[in-house]
Amino acid sequence: MDTTATSQTSQRQHAELRASLFSLAVACPVNECNPEDCPLFLVRKMKPAQRLQWLDALSMEDLVYVATYHHVCLKTKLAMKATAAAAL
Repeated sequence: MDTTATSQTSQRQHAELRASLFSLAVACPVNECNPEDCPLFLVRKMKPAQRLQWLDALSMEDLVYVATYHHVCLKTKLAMKATAAAAL
């Protein structure tokens, strides 16, 4: 793959990841709240335009970190809900 194609793929991946994280920057997908222990806690308090600027400033590495954090958090919260429901 040439350098231009690699750069375009990287830019597309960055844009797609950023777009997918936008909804996470609004509220937690599990219960639509804003837990204080979330790395996006302060970001969620920003106005929408500020949130976009914050997301735009993130590197690919930072976007991957936030996405991975939320993936693990979501799996953990859903597992806890399933365990609590099974106990009832």
